[in-house]
Amino acid sequence: MMKKMLVIGDGNSVFVKDFIHQYSKQGVIIDLISLGKAEKNQAVKVQKNFQFKSGFGLSSIKNFFNFRNSIIEQMDNDYDVVVIHFIYFFLAPHIFKLKNKTKKIVSVVWGSDYYRVNSGLKIFLQDIIYKNSHSIVFTNPKTKEVFAQTKKHIHTQLEVARFGLPVLDEIEQLKEHNYIELCNDFNLPNNKIKIMVGYNANLAHEQLLIIDQVSNFNENLLDKIHLIFLLGYGSSESKLLIEQALTKNKHINYTILEEFYDFHEVAKLRLITDILINIQPTDQFSGSMQETLYAGGWILTGAWLPYEMLMKLEPKIILMKDKNEVGKKLTLLIENNAKSSLENTEEVKGYIKTESSWENNISIWNKIVFSD
Repeated sequence: MMKKMLVIGDGNSVFVKDFIHQYSKQGVIIDLISLGKAEKNQAVKVQKNFQFKSGFGLSSIKNFFNFRNSIIEQMDNDYDVVVIHFIYFFLAPHIFKLKNKTKKIVSVVWGSDYYRVNSGLKIFLQDIIYKNSHSIVFTNPKTKEVFAQTKKHIHTQLEVARFGLPVLDEIEQLKEHNYIELCNDFNLPNNKIKIMVGYNANLAHEQLLIIDQVSNFNENLLDKIHLIFLLGYGSSESKLLIEQALTKNKHINYTILEEFYDFHEVAKLRLITDILINIQPTDQFSGSMQETLYAGGWILTGAWLPYEMLMKLEPKIILMKDKNEVGKKLTLLIENNAKSSLENTEEVKGYIKTESSWENNISIWNKIVFSD
């Protein structure tokens, strides 16, 4: 008999799209509740989009009942599993309704939904979801460990499973790429050190701090580099602030990329990125970081992020203890002409392939979502 799955999450997220794609390929019947305005995903049978309103006003109360009656009630009652991608605290009052529709609920912690929530009420509501899940999945053992220590009152089964990264296969297929052509595809210079500043428009990536510090570089350094801002994902307010900061600093060479790229285009971008800066406050194991390392690029990142396992392989990662060191560390990389290359990457590539290919991860997920 065919398996049935209900996915709840942001239908625009590449991770959610790819998760659905992997299970659709296996012949699983999938329905999607997308918490946002996602386009119809061709791999799902039924898709319902919904935007939550927080607060306690009349419109929020109407919104609450609308979600229950027009969304949850309208979904089937015989799912093998409901997979919640990202722990949205406002799902808590609906969790019992969802439990009635499925054999099991699997909640997937993305990192920011766990680390960045500090409101007592939101934590209380998230805990209701955790307690009523059959399994809670983390994408790295470190976060699972922290969760187990801080939430001893939650006795749900804790698991570790990574999302596969289809971009890795695309990078392999582009092995014989023409570097200049790839640069031209994005209108990027081929003779500069290309620095990717974060990987979306969320200001947690500290784009404004980085722009500020780079603006103090001397002319010689500025002439060697080209900054890249991927702003296809994130709020328009954040994009505007980044654009304004760049307009003020006329000596910085930069490109803003605002498209949503498919895996093939992302792979091209990884192959021409020399340095990726990832200094957000929390992160589980960034796919963008893994892809950049896999393609031979350098990473400038925070020592506070959970990458201990990776560091044993001596990857091209420069750690800093404080985000304000970013300009100083970046200067060293530029002075040492840190360019993307496949030198000394075999061990790191092998590790990332094992940890983050769907080929190696789908069986782990299958066990979590479908075993009794």
